[in-house]
Amino acid sequence: MHSRTLLPLALLLATLGGHAAAGEAIEGTFAMTTEAQGVRVRSTTVELAPHYIREGNSRLSVADWERKDGYLTARDPRGAILLHARIEDGGDTLVQEIDGVGTATFTRTR
Repeated sequence: MHSRTLLPLALLLATLGGHAAAGEAIEGTFAMTTEAQGVRVRSTTVELAPHYIREGNSRLSVADWERKDGYLTARDPRGAILLHARIEDGGDTLVQEIDGVGTATFTRTR
């Protein structure tokens, strides 16, 4: 499995898989909250767009998005997974399980 981070706290954009067109992205600005060992922390704001994921001043290029079986997956141009999250509330909430760490919850702010 591959993982990629935007900022040190955002180790939470972890992994799993798929392939599709940028038109399948869920666009918007999301508040990211992380939970590990029972502790919940509002960590950052993340912007999802058809061609990138931005956290603060860091921006990752997205080549492909896939919405499949209730999950959203974003891949970079080399095929590495940037985000793999369960879609809830019609896309207003995304939940990413991170093996051995906890969860990252993305809640739409706009």
